[in-house]
Amino acid sequence: MTIKEIVDKIPKEADINPNEYTVADRVADVNSRLLILVAKASQIGSKEPMNDGEDISEIFNIVAGSNTLARTIENVPILRVDWRPNNLSRWCRLDLDPTRGINTWAYCDIKFFANEKEIFIENGRGGEVRVTYARGAVTLFTVADYSATPAPSPDILPLEYHDLLWLYPALRQARIYKKDRVAGLEAEVNELQTLFNNHYGRNAVNESKFRTERQNCCEDNYR
Repeated sequence: MTIKEIVDKIPKEADINPNEYTVADRVADVNSRLLILVAKASQIGSKEPMNDGEDISEIFNIVAGSNTLARTIENVPILRVDWRPNNLSRWCRLDLDPTRGINTWAYCDIKFFANEKEIFIENGRGGEVRVTYARGAVTLFTVADYSATPAPSPDILPLEYHDLLWLYPALRQARIYKKDRVAGLEAEVNELQTLFNNHYGRNAVNESKFRTERQNCCEDNYR
C-alpha cells in the first residue's frame, strides 16, 4: 500500500468526513503508529531489522579530552562502540561498563556515555568513534508524499501489516464518532497485531557474553 492509500483508508473505514480529518493530521497519525510498531518489534526482541536498508552506524571524529557529539540516529539503543586512532588503524571495541549505568562504555582511560540524543566522551583520544545501533533511523512520511507520483510505501513493514497503519487511527475516530464501527475494527486490529507480534517474536534471540582477561588495550575481551 502507498501512503496515499493508507491515509485515504482512515476516514473511509471509520465512516467519517475526510474534510474534518485533514491529510496532515492523518499522515502524522500514520507516522506515530509506524514508530510504535518499530518500537514494538524491538521490545519483542526481534533480530529482524526494521529499517529501509539505511546505515545502522555512524562515525564521529573526536579530539583529546572531552567531546560532546550529536547523534543523527536518535532514540535507538546502542549495540556497540569502537574507537581507532586513524582510518588506517583497526577498530578497538570499547567494553560495556554496566556498573556505571546504561549506555556506558570504556576503553583504557576513554569513557563513553550516551543518552537518546547525544554522546559524551571523557578522556578522549584523538581519532574516530564508531557507534553501532540496533537499527537505523526511520524515514517518516510527509504531506508531500501523499501527492507524490508515485506515492511511497511503508516498505519498512511487510505488506501484510500495512493495514495496521490505518486501522489504529480509524479505530480511534470510530470510538468517537461511529461507535457501530468499533467492534469490527477492533477485531481486525487484534488479529493483525497478534500476527505482527508472532512474526517479530519468532526470531527473537537472547544474547549473552562473557569476559576474558585482555592482554592489552586493543584486544577484544568479549566472546
